[in-house]
Amino acid sequence: MSSWVNNGRTIGYSSEGSGTPILAFHGTTQAANAWVQVQQACEAALQWVTFEFPGSGESDMPTEPIDLDVVVADAVALMNHLGHQRFHVIGYSLGAVAALQCAANFPASVITVTSLCGWAKTDARMKVTFDLWRRLIAIDRELFMRYALADGYTAAALEVLEPMLDAVVAVAGTAVQPGSDAQLELDIRIDIESSLTRITAPCLVIGGIEDRWVDISNSRHIAAMVSGATLVELPAGHLVIGELSAEIASALSAHVA
Repeated sequence: MSSWVNNGRTIGYSSEGSGTPILAFHGTTQAANAWVQVQQACEAALQWVTFEFPGSGESDMPTEPIDLDVVVADAVALMNHLGHQRFHVIGYSLGAVAALQCAANFPASVITVTSLCGWAKTDARMKVTFDLWRRLIAIDRELFMRYALADGYTAAALEVLEPMLDAVVAVAGTAVQPGSDAQLELDIRIDIESSLTRITAPCLVIGGIEDRWVDISNSRHIAAMVSGATLVELPAGHLVIGELSAEIASALSAHVA
């Protein structure tokens, strides 16, 4: 892990691999290692630079509500600092929202954009869900992870996990990042609807058909609103990044080729 200071803000990031640079945004409660399984399965020659949201990994804890546009600007500034003027962008969950906003705000920098389980505007059900996450994390991180695994994976994946569930919950609970509450507060107020029509980079949209948190209709909507976007629907829940990492890597490799 590495860090860089921009406008007084410490930004954590990781840089792995070699080839064409790709800026990756992780999801809520996560850190840069969220993309490891996809990176390992990816056949495309890419240098993965994973930006960490405020309160995750090496990034500073936020002292005020997180501003999505500031996050995106910091991420692009980081890429420029590392010598990358043009790059691919990918994001998962909240990170997908950031990736889409990055493509809209910095069209000259983004070669392609990939949204994994993203959304444009938080609806009432999602607000209730994200509020529940905040409350569960405040009570017990392991309790939150037990719920997250039960609701985020498909039944088939849980069949595999069930014999080791307690151990998985214990390890996963320690990985919930200290800035999760602030990230969830941002989740609740997301609205990038007006940004979708400003995206000009080739766009790949991947959604989970069994996603209970960010319904597949959100990915379908993004794909319909972004000109020329390609939609891939996978048989998974929101935790598709762990369940079907090889399928994600295959779709991404084809998209950036």
